[in-house]
Amino acid sequence: MKKYIYSLCLVGVIVYSCKTQQAAPATTQAETSVATANLSKEEMLKKGQELFTLKCGRCHGLPVPSEITVADWQPIMARMAPKAKLNADETNWVLAYVNENAKK
Repeated sequence: MKKYIYSLCLVGVIVYSCKTQQAAPATTQAETSVATANLSKEEMLKKGQELFTLKCGRCHGLPVPSEITVADWQPIMARMAPKAKLNADETNWVLAYVNENAKK
């Protein structure tokens, strides 16, 4: 009986872990450029700060942007943006925010 219960639990875990996720709709480069071009620099930095706080702070402590150089932010964002599920616009906004506040 115990083997049956353990087997049933194992199957349940496997089924749950294999559940497919719905993919986000893809945006074209033109759509990305238009959405970003319609924002002022202040709006872009504000959106970047909000996303940085919301999405990046969800999984770990937030780094202080002024403690990291612009050159170091590029690979960090390239690695972390997909994990935070940021689209191209959002990635650009966060990158603009951290670069604006990066170590000089």
